[in-house]
Amino acid sequence: MESPANSVRSKDPPRRGGRFLWREVAAWLAAAPGLGVLVAWAAVVAQEYFAPLILFPVLVGVGLGALAVGLIRIVPLGNRLTAVLGTILAASVAIGGQHYFSYITAVEATDQQDDMLRIVRRAFPDLVGQRMADSPRSVFDFLHKQADAGRPIGAAGRRLQGGWVWASWGFDGLLVLSAALAMVVPAVWLPYCDRCRSWYRVIRSGRIPGRAAVRLASLVDLEMDPPPRGVHYRLLACVGGCGPTAFELSWEAAAGDTLAARMWLGPADRDRATAALDEEV
Repeated sequence: MESPANSVRSKDPPRRGGRFLWREVAAWLAAAPGLGVLVAWAAVVAQEYFAPLILFPVLVGVGLGALAVGLIRIVPLGNRLTAVLGTILAASVAIGGQHYFSYITAVEATDQQDDMLRIVRRAFPDLVGQRMADSPRSVFDFLHKQADAGRPIGAAGRRLQGGWVWASWGFDGLLVLSAALAMVVPAVWLPYCDRCRSWYRVIRSGRIPGRAAVRLASLVDLEMDPPPRGVHYRLLACVGGCGPTAFELSWEAAAGDTLAARMWLGPADRDRATAALDEEV
């Protein structure tokens, strides 16, 4: 095992987030609204079967965020601000789209009802009077009628009315947006390599015993006193392996606090650290 005197040398970390490139920004901002429409449609279909209060908008946001992260990787998009703004745009479309698709569903249901009534009226003109319900004239008319009718909460038959319904819709929207950003922000907070246009990813991780971790930590000029019971390590690199490699150690101190350290390694030092890991694991 290497001694501290022969420890690896720390490199400068890569930049966090990529450059602002118009072609990537245009692709992402063009795709984000479509992603919101897709999630909105899926949410309206799913809520017919499962739509618990609070949990449902959170699940919608998590699904939107997961799809956004995948799309960011596919584009690939390296600019953080653009990724966050695109996610906000997608979430806004998803939030409004759920109400719009619900409105379309209500219009179609009313039209189908009218068709049935016309058939029955021709057969039994004395038994059927006027249409049972007016079709909403617009999405805003639909929302006002929904608010006036109330929104059920809980299993006891209680309902929100009027302004409280609008407030609940706003709260649902905040949950969707928050859950989506909770997925996207950590994903784009990783380092980014502008050379191979890829986000850093974990290429190796695991746990090593405490005393072995002390010897490994000495390789990166890190002291662990007293030796912890166990240490978790990670190696992170870009897809092309063209940037420095992140070597991370985390462990629980005697006081119960979680401690962590990160060192950026060049190719030669990365190979030495990997060889040291192979000896200890």
